[in-house]
Amino acid sequence: MTDRISLPLSAINEDFLQKLRTQYGEHARLDIQVVEMDETPSLSAAAFWHVMTLLHPDAELWEARIAAAVDYLANLPIKQIYQFEDMLAEKLFALDTAAHAQVAFPEGEHLSVDGFLYVRAAVVARGQAHYQDVLENPALLDMEEDFEPLLSLAAQAYEQKTGRAFDYVAPVDYETYANQAGWG
Repeated sequence: MTDRISLPLSAINEDFLQKLRTQYGEHARLDIQVVEMDETPSLSAAAFWHVMTLLHPDAELWEARIAAAVDYLANLPIKQIYQFEDMLAEKLFALDTAAHAQVAFPEGEHLSVDGFLYVRAAVVARGQAHYQDVLENPALLDMEEDFEPLLSLAAQAYEQKTGRAFDYVAPVDYETYANQAGWG
């Protein structure tokens, strides 16, 4: 079992560590990922959805599909690139349900975990109104659409801004079947 815990560094003290030992036992491993956050404002939902308006889903090359969005995101503070990735993960997670999967892969069809993820990415890429509609009504999901390049947008923006690899895992797992409540 793997649990992800996201908290400020100031919350880690001996009491917190003792709670972890009690909950997980002495043989559990703790992997620490340090994400530097600065005092810049948080990325707003409006800014997140603005990035989606910069996508070009009909471009022939996948790099061209996200180029304008990468440039825009790379010009934001690093904190907001991380937050973009977090917000994207939350939206993909929310669409990770059996009801949505049944539309994308009707009964009898093999469910491709990657294919379903790319279909969910396409829903987010089409913008806030479409995302909200599909979230509330899975029948509106178009199984013919996919937008895999959206998954690398934050990483490319971070690399463009810093020249370093984006070694970050969002606190919410968006892989297919991660939303256990959506499959229950």
